[in-house]
Amino acid sequence: MNMPAESSPFAFLKLDGSNYTSWKEDMKVVLMDRGCWSFIIEDKPCPEQATEKEKFEYDWRKQRCYTTIYQGIERKFLPLIRYTTDVEETIGIFCKRVDEKKTQVKEAGFEIPELLIALQLIRRLPAEYDHLVQTLYRLKDEEFNHLEVEKQLVNEAGRIQLKQKDLNLDYTEDTYTVGSFRLQETCKKSSERSGAVLDPSRNPGQYRKIHYPKGMGPSCEFCSRRGHDASKCYKKRNKEKKQAFASETSFCGTNQAFGVSTDWNHFLIDTAATSHFCYERVWFKNFKELKTTKALLADKKSTCEVEGIGDIDFIVQDIKGNVKITLKDVFYTPNMRRNLISGARMDIAGLKIIWSNNVMRICHSNNEYFFSAFRRDMFYIVSGYPLLDSVMYTSVDLNLIHKRLCHINIPIIKDMCKNKSVKGLEKVNIKIDNESCIACNVGKATRTSLKKNYVYKRVTKSVLDKVHMDLWGPAPVNSLGGSKYFLSIIDDFSRKIDVFTLKSKSEVFSIFKEYLSRVQRELGRKLKSVRTDNGLEFCHKDFETFLRDLGIKIERTSFYTLELNGIAERFNRSSMEAVRTMLQDSGLQPRFWAEALHAYVHTKNRCSHKLTEGKTPMEIWSGHKPSIRHCRTFGSLAYVYVPTVNRNKLQPKAKIGILVGYAVNRRGYRVWLPKERKVVESIHVKIDETKNGVKTLFGKVKHYDYAIYQLDQNLNNDSDYRAQDEKSSSPEKPSSLDISTWIRLEKPRTKSKRIDVYYYPPSKERLRSINDVKIYCERNKLEFDPNQFNFKPTKTNTRFEEKSECHNETSSDSVDEASFVNDIFQHEIYMTEIPKTFKETQISPDKEKWSKAMSEEIKLMQNRKVWDLVEPKSNMKILGCRWVYNIKHDEKNNVKKYKSRLVAQGFKQRLGVDFTDVFAPLVNFDIIKFLFVLLVCILGWNHCQIDVKGAYLYGNLDIPIYMQQPEGFAVKGCEHYVCRLHINEILYGLGFHQNELCNGLYTKSNCILLVYVDDIVVFSKSQSDLENSILKIKIKLGITELGPVRYLLGVNFERIGDSVYLHQNTYINKLKTRFKNLPRRRITLPLKVGCILPDRVKENEIIETELMRQIPYKTLIGCLSFIANRSRPDIAFAVNTMSQFCNGYTYHHWTIVVDILNYVFNTMYYKINLSDTHNTRLTMYSDSSWG
Repeated sequence: MNMPAESSPFAFLKLDGSNYTSWKEDMKVVLMDRGCWSFIIEDKPCPEQATEKEKFEYDWRKQRCYTTIYQGIERKFLPLIRYTTDVEETIGIFCKRVDEKKTQVKEAGFEIPELLIALQLIRRLPAEYDHLVQTLYRLKDEEFNHLEVEKQLVNEAGRIQLKQKDLNLDYTEDTYTVGSFRLQETCKKSSERSGAVLDPSRNPGQYRKIHYPKGMGPSCEFCSRRGHDASKCYKKRNKEKKQAFASETSFCGTNQAFGVSTDWNHFLIDTAATSHFCYERVWFKNFKELKTTKALLADKKSTCEVEGIGDIDFIVQDIKGNVKITLKDVFYTPNMRRNLISGARMDIAGLKIIWSNNVMRICHSNNEYFFSAFRRDMFYIVSGYPLLDSVMYTSVDLNLIHKRLCHINIPIIKDMCKNKSVKGLEKVNIKIDNESCIACNVGKATRTSLKKNYVYKRVTKSVLDKVHMDLWGPAPVNSLGGSKYFLSIIDDFSRKIDVFTLKSKSEVFSIFKEYLSRVQRELGRKLKSVRTDNGLEFCHKDFETFLRDLGIKIERTSFYTLELNGIAERFNRSSMEAVRTMLQDSGLQPRFWAEALHAYVHTKNRCSHKLTEGKTPMEIWSGHKPSIRHCRTFGSLAYVYVPTVNRNKLQPKAKIGILVGYAVNRRGYRVWLPKERKVVESIHVKIDETKNGVKTLFGKVKHYDYAIYQLDQNLNNDSDYRAQDEKSSSPEKPSSLDISTWIRLEKPRTKSKRIDVYYYPPSKERLRSINDVKIYCERNKLEFDPNQFNFKPTKTNTRFEEKSECHNETSSDSVDEASFVNDIFQHEIYMTEIPKTFKETQISPDKEKWSKAMSEEIKLMQNRKVWDLVEPKSNMKILGCRWVYNIKHDEKNNVKKYKSRLVAQGFKQRLGVDFTDVFAPLVNFDIIKFLFVLLVCILGWNHCQIDVKGAYLYGNLDIPIYMQQPEGFAVKGCEHYVCRLHINEILYGLGFHQNELCNGLYTKSNCILLVYVDDIVVFSKSQSDLENSILKIKIKLGITELGPVRYLLGVNFERIGDSVYLHQNTYINKLKTRFKNLPRRRITLPLKVGCILPDRVKENEIIETELMRQIPYKTLIGCLSFIANRSRPDIAFAVNTMSQFCNGYTYHHWTIVVDILNYVFNTMYYKINLSDTHNTRLTMYSDSSWG
C-alpha cells in the first residue's frame, strides 16, 4: 500500500518512486529558474581567474542546487543521498535508481511483471541482508511489489550505515550503501558480458538485466555491436584500464610499496614477492628481531630494512564468511607502504591461484575453495583484520584488569568476559595465565575451609524483596572523614551493595531511612523484608517501630550465630580482604580504608555474581549494562587539572595526587592531594597507571629524592589561587631584609689611620656606602632601613702605627682583598672520598698520601714499642685490627692533613672474661666552654692546641692482649706471628694528675690539660709555663703544635680584638654541601608561631614508614642536635621537639625539620660572645623533680 506523499515546498509532488518522469521535468524547470541547471548538464569547475565574489556565487548556486533536489525527495529515500553533496552524484544515485529503466522498457513496448522486478531487487543482496530477504519472502502476494521492496531496502540500508558507523568500520569512498565492492565488481562484470543494460549508480543487487531482441537496441560506437552504447562497452573499459595501468607504472613501478598507506587492515597479493611483508609490529606473534637484514626491491638500487620475522594470524572477510589464515615467516618492514602476501609462498604451501573476472581465487590442492582476493586500483586486495587473541594491541593484561577492579577474583573476570556482562572487557585476553598477585596473597590469606559442597540458593524473585544489613567496626584507625564504622546493605536478588561510613553506631537508623527513601523512589517498589543480626543498633525500639509501621518484615539471626546472616558477614570479610589488599598494593596509610572500601564497592557492583546468571548487580538493579572503561588502578599517580580561575598564568596547570576512588554524586575521580591533605573530585584527571602514587611522591630511590619536597612547595597550596592571582596583578611588595645574612667588615689601611667599612650581602657584592646599600635593596626588591647599617668604624687603626715602625712597609694594594672576601664566603668542602678499608686506599687517587699516613702511624707505634711479635699459641685469643682514615680540616675548611689510625677490634672481648673495666677518657664540651670563659676571657690565661700522633696515652694493660699484624705492614718472614700489646702510661709520667670527676681533665701547677682522644688543649697562666708544658709533652710524644685554638671538635673559636666568639660556620658549610639538594627557603623562626605538629605514627601501623625510612630524618636531627648543643641554643627547643618523632615520623615532620635547617643556613653567622661575662659567681639550675 502506497503511503501518502509528503507536502512539497514546490507546486508539484515530491519524488516517491513512481512519478520520476513528471518529477524530472518539473524539477528541471525549478533548477533552470534558480540558475542551477548548468550543474546538472555539466559540472564545470569555477575558473581560477574568477574573483572572490564570483567564487562565492558559484559555491552558493551549487549548494542551492543540491538543497533544491534534497527538498524535492520524500523522506524515506533521503538516506540514500544523505552523505553526498555533489549534484551530479545525487541525480545519478537516486533519480536513475527508482523507476527510469522500468519506464523506458514500458515505453519500448515491453511489460515487465511486478513480481520479476521485486525479485531482481533482492536477488543479489549481500549476506547482511539475509534476514530482510527472509522477511520479504513471507509477504503476501499483493504486498510483494518493487515499491515495498525499495522502501524496505532503504530503511535497512540506513540501519546498516548507522551500525557500521558505531563499529568504526573503515570504508573507502567507492563503497556503496547496499552490497560490497567485491560483489559490485562481480555483478558488473557478469552483467556486462551477458549484454545486460547496467545502471552504474544503482546498488549491487539492484541491477536488472534488460534483454533486447536480436539485432535491436542501441549501437556501440566503439565496437559497432548492438545491445549497448559506448558508455556500457566492456571492451572500451578494458582498454582504458590498460592505458591507465601503463601510465601509473611509468612513475611508480619501483617504489609503489613505500609511503603512508590508509589500508592498514589489507594485504596485497604479489606474485613477484619471494616472502610475506608487513609493517604492523603489533600483528606479529613468535616475533624474532633481525640485525642488518635488507630486502631487495624491483629496482636494483632500492632496498628495504627488515627488522624482524614472525607469524601473523589474519581473518579474511570473504564473500562466504570469515576465513582464518596463518602467514608463516613474515618479514617486519616498518618502511613498507603495503602489506604483501607472496604468491610463491602460497604455491610452496600447496595452494592454487585462479584468475577470472577481476577475482583471484585461492584454492587448496584438492581444488577446494579457500578464499578470494578482489581487484581494486590494479591491486588484488585481501581485506580483513588480525586475529584478536594473537595481536598485542587487542590483548589487555588480565592482571591490570584485576587491579582496576580492586582485586576481584580472576574467575569472576573470566566469566564476565565470557558472558559479556559489562562494556570494556571485549579486548581482554582471558587465555593467558595470570601471575600470582602478591597483594592478594597477603591481604586475602585464609584458613582451609572444612565445609564442602555447600551451595546457596537464591529464593527472592525481584529487587527489594529482601535486603541484608550489618554493621562493621570499630576500625583500628579513623578514616579521613573521622569514620569508625561502615553499614553494608545488600539486596538479595541483585546482590547490589550500598555502604555508608559512620562515626558512631547511633547514625545507623538515620542512614537506613535515607537509603529506604532513595531506593523506593528510584525503583518504584516497596521493601518487603530486612535481615540483620542482633546488634543493638538494629534492635532498639525506634528502628523496630519504623519497620513495623511500613509493613517491612524483620528477620533476625539466632544469638551468637553469625552464619545465619551469611551474605552480609561474607561481604564484611571479602570487603576487608579487598581493602587490605588495595592498601598493601598502593602503599597508602590505613586511614584510607574508607576510600578503598568505596572504590571496591563501586567495582564490585559492576562485576557479575555466580548467582546472577552472568549479569552484574547494576544491570539487574537498573536494567542497563554497566561499563568499566573508566576503572583505573587504585593508588595510581594522578594529575588534577586546576581551573583557570583558581591559578595565575605562572602557576602549574595541574596538581599531583593519588587516585583513591570514584566520585559519588557526579562523574569523575577522587584524588588525594598530599600537600593540601584533602580529597578532591574532578573529571579532569589524567591517571598514570604505570606509576604508584606513594612510591612516586615519597619513594624508594637509590639516592634521597629531595626534589619531592621542593615540588610540593612549588604548588603553593597553602594560599588561595584566586587571591594569588589578584596579588600578582598588584604591585609586588619588597621583601624584608635579613641583616643576619650580611657581613660587616672593617678593614684598616696601611698608609693612613683611616678604616674602611664594607657590607657584603649573600651575593658577595661589596657595598662601600649607604647609597650603595639603598641601590642594592631597590634592585633586589628588599626593604631598606638605614638604621640597620653602620659605616662608622668601631675601633682605631693600630695597624698603621705598627707598620710605620717597620722599614719594609707593605702597601695596602698588595693585599688581595678579593681573596680575603672569597675566604669569608668559602662554602666549598673538600669532597675527597675517605676510604673505609686498606684495599680502597690502594685504588684511591690519593694513594701516596694515605700510604704516608699509615707509615707514620706504624713508625710511631714502633718508636713507642706498643707491641712485639710472638709466635701464636693454641690457647691465645687473637684480636683483629683495622685501619681508620680521616681528613683533617682547619677553621677555613682547608685540608690540613691525611690521618690514619690503627685500632684493635676490642669488641670481640667479653666483659668479665677478657676484661673487667672500661676506660675511655673524653672531656665534655661544656667543660671546654666553661674553661674558655673562666680561664681565657675572665682570667686572661694563654691557651694552645696540639695534635698527638697516636692515641695510646692513658692507662696500663694488666692482661696480655694479642692482635694480628696490621694489614699491608706484616713483617716479611714472620707473617704468621702476632702482636703482643704492652702500653704504658704517658701523661702520668709528665707530672699531670687526672681529675676524679672528669677523666679528660689533667692538672698541674699553673697548667691545665683537656684531652679528647688525640686532641689536647693546654691552658696556662703564663706564656713560659705554656711553652714548658708543651715541650715536655713533645719530648715523650710526637705532636703537632697548632697554636691558639681556632677550630676544635667542629666548633670555631674566633678572637676579634679582646673578645672571643664561638660559632660553627665551618660545620654548617659542610652541611650545605651534604644537603645541597634540599630546597632553600627564607625562614625567620625555627618553628612557626602556632605550628601544629602531626601525631607520631607507630611503625607497625603504616606502610609509608618503610618509604619514609629512605629519608635521612634521623641523620638531619643528629646534625641539628650537634649544632644546638655546641653553639646554637636558639634551635634547641625545635630540635628536641622534632627528635621525639624519630621512630614515627611522616612527610610533614620531614618538611618541618628541613625548615629548621634552612633557618640555620640563613643565620649561620650568629655567634656567641664568650667574653661578655662580668659576673664570676657560679649559678646552678636544677629541674624541680630533682630539688
